[in-house]
Amino acid sequence: MRARPWFVWVVGLSVALLYLLLYTAYPEASATADPLLWLACLAATLVLYRLGFDYRWIKFSFGLSFLAVFSLLYDFFTVLIGAGGVPRSLAFFLAPLVFAASAGYLYERLRGFQESRGARRGVVSLSRRIRSTLYELDPLMWFFLVFGSAFLVVFLLTPIGFVLINAFRAPTGAAWYSNFQRIFSAREYVRLESLPGEMPWFTVQLGNYTLYVIKGVNYGILANSLVLSTAVTFTATLLGIAIAFVLARYRFPGKETLRILSLVPLFVTPFVNSYVVKILFSEYGPISMLTQALFGWRIRLDGLVGVALAQIISFYPIVYLNAYSAFLNVDPSTEEQAENLGARGFRLFRTVTLPLALPGIVAGAIIVFIFSLEDVGAPLIFQEWNLMSAQIFRGFVTQTGIVSPESAALGVVMLFVAVVGFLAIRNYVGMRSYAMISRGGRIAPRQRPLGLPGKVVVYAVIFPLVLLTSFPQLGVALLAFNIMPPRGFEINPGRFTLSYFENLFLDPTVFTYIRNTLTYAALSVLLALAVAVMVGYGVSRIRVAWLSNLLDTLATVPLAIPGLVIALGYYYFFTTFFAGTPLDPASIGAFQAWVVLVVSYSVRKLPYVVRSVYAGFQQVHVGLEEAAMNLGATRARVVFGVVLPYIISYIFSGAVLGFIYMATEVSTSITIGNFNPSQAPMTYYMMNVYKGGSPIGVQIAAAMGVLLILIQLVAILIVVRVLKQRYAFIGV
Repeated sequence: MRARPWFVWVVGLSVALLYLLLYTAYPEASATADPLLWLACLAATLVLYRLGFDYRWIKFSFGLSFLAVFSLLYDFFTVLIGAGGVPRSLAFFLAPLVFAASAGYLYERLRGFQESRGARRGVVSLSRRIRSTLYELDPLMWFFLVFGSAFLVVFLLTPIGFVLINAFRAPTGAAWYSNFQRIFSAREYVRLESLPGEMPWFTVQLGNYTLYVIKGVNYGILANSLVLSTAVTFTATLLGIAIAFVLARYRFPGKETLRILSLVPLFVTPFVNSYVVKILFSEYGPISMLTQALFGWRIRLDGLVGVALAQIISFYPIVYLNAYSAFLNVDPSTEEQAENLGARGFRLFRTVTLPLALPGIVAGAIIVFIFSLEDVGAPLIFQEWNLMSAQIFRGFVTQTGIVSPESAALGVVMLFVAVVGFLAIRNYVGMRSYAMISRGGRIAPRQRPLGLPGKVVVYAVIFPLVLLTSFPQLGVALLAFNIMPPRGFEINPGRFTLSYFENLFLDPTVFTYIRNTLTYAALSVLLALAVAVMVGYGVSRIRVAWLSNLLDTLATVPLAIPGLVIALGYYYFFTTFFAGTPLDPASIGAFQAWVVLVVSYSVRKLPYVVRSVYAGFQQVHVGLEEAAMNLGATRARVVFGVVLPYIISYIFSGAVLGFIYMATEVSTSITIGNFNPSQAPMTYYMMNVYKGGSPIGVQIAAAMGVLLILIQLVAILIVVRVLKQRYAFIGV
């Protein structure tokens, strides 16, 4: 009998039911039998392969392959936190699919490695490859490689190594793993039940109306972070795909307006936009006014639900932009062939369009996951401390200036979750081929007029939804001009004033934060450009695969590392190597925070600068350099006299992009800046205003947000209008 795809579900259901039976009747026996049940799942999967189970059933199924990745992450964290009962039984149900997908994936990778190794054997000897590599590395190339690599190793890998070391510094008398044991076992971090008195929602009678307060379920710091990031990523991805598909495939009146509105949430205004979201969904906001008029009650979204809502509104355009670009690049002939074979409507989208656009969609989704995991702004605004990011931030805000090893352990867990999610999703994309005969296929994209049902959906659902998501940025301007008060919700143009913008430049205390931000961003850009030129040139010119891949990975990996983890690493790095000096964060009052902030900005935002500079190097054919060198020019003269002037627009574009991302950086700004507030940037001031919920300074911080929006608008105009390049938002 040949094993069919549904056999894995039969095996999983059998093991899950057996576990539930043991758990219900003999709880102690279920814990003892747990390893045996996992082995049973593995053994049954191997038997299925012996019976002819085909891994390609999973590999080439969009639904099964995605479910396999999700199941892997779910089973891993279920075991890690020691969950029992129904969550454990679900893990057993999914286990055969995980084992079948993992075994097939590993077998294919091993077979591919053996084939490639056999193909290379005897073609080029190792000594010849070494001589060829050394021949390419002249003194300037050596300098680029050594300095670029050393910068990344010293200021990226080494600080993360210090986080790992300090995470294992256990309290006196405790085991070396006690910090992690507490994170994965203490009820403060993980619990699968609510505490007495905790309710996901409750009602309050206020005057003549009922207020519904929705906060969400608190399952502990670690579990909350995992559930929140997953929910935000899933919702933002669905919303981004829907808007991107409508804009990429249909024509309708108001399309350009919808496209512009969908980009508005990408303008970064740290803390202020979350504050406006909190107002919108408070008992005094427009949503409550509408519900009271229709149903007689009001609503307030707070806690975890409020954080999730603020993150979805802020991050979904990242998925939208990636998905929109991916949909435009789908070869129209593939969709037309599917239509000729009978695929229409949702089936065509599900089986052809979506799988081909998947790499771009997933690229945006994993960035949303990491951003949600490390976000500090929304948790501070909604006073939700039961998240990993909020707890790590609390570890920095101490009177003694000492960060506990438990915070380091929590940072390692955050890094691990981000990297595991990043690698799992990236390998999921790599499971199948997405190659097309042509990209885009036509000069004009494949679009059709929107029918009546589609127009109803667009104008009744999508347009109001996008308008709602763009209102936080509009609310920032309304706060800054005093049209909307810092408490409640009221639009009163008669109170318009420019006084808060005047305070930005006339108040010496406030202006200091602006000056610090612009100075640090400018210095960081110069440092990042120097490293980007070295790395970009090395990656584009060295014809040694492993060396260029290693350098490229080092330059782009900061994108997958949460900023709070880097901030932790910098704290330990500088307190270790510069103890007692002005670069020691523990030196209260003497710490020169600006140096650490400049270095951290350049490392954190390096991928955006490198990407632009590297694109420029790719546009210069290596033959131009070889011709110049054959005429007697040195490598240095070629690089600085020929190549760099040729790609000056790319360098300037990378500088502009890097500048705006550095000026709006949050994680390291509010943590490192905390050790010397006089040298902190704007985001630190904005955080102090909003985290306490005080109305004092709210409009000034909102004016700072408007200033940041203007900086980003100027950057877009420079890149698009002056440099004639495509503006690259985060993740695109």
